[in-house]
Amino acid sequence: MAFEQDNGAIVRRFMDLVWNCGELSAIDDLVDDDFTNFGVRRPGGHAAMRHIVTVWRTAFPDLHFEIQEEIVHDDKVVTRGLMRGTHLGEFQQGVGPGRIMGAMAPTGRSFEADQIHIWRVHGGKIVEHSASRNDLLLLNQLGLVSGTQPITESTWRRAVAPGSVPPG
Repeated sequence: MAFEQDNGAIVRRFMDLVWNCGELSAIDDLVDDDFTNFGVRRPGGHAAMRHIVTVWRTAFPDLHFEIQEEIVHDDKVVTRGLMRGTHLGEFQQGVGPGRIMGAMAPTGRSFEADQIHIWRVHGGKIVEHSASRNDLLLLNQLGLVSGTQPITESTWRRAVAPGSVPPG
């Protein structure tokens, strides 16, 4: 059980220090340099992770990931949570939603989108990651989805009474 708790603590520390606080130096201690991200393993994982975090935090300087639920089993850690941020810098092409949208100029708008991440931890370091992110909601809230009106948090998180039919 201590092994599993340690793995959860490693992921929580990574999310807090690296993603929420932007402490890129913590990557060397928490991520294996042969890190596999979305099934792709390349040497120089530390540099790649620094680049990914820098791109996101440049576009969203107040970026914050709130872990709402964590499941730890053996070497796997699953986190479900909300990522929030305000689009104040250019989002570079090739990372996150920039892989399909290209570079995105700052909109000044904020987003809140749900995400699920699956991590594998070995030897005290994160060695593998995959995720399911709601990037379409993020892009919509930033006003970057043509032909739609941006949805607000209150719109997409409206509570539905048990037994009722949701609108739409």
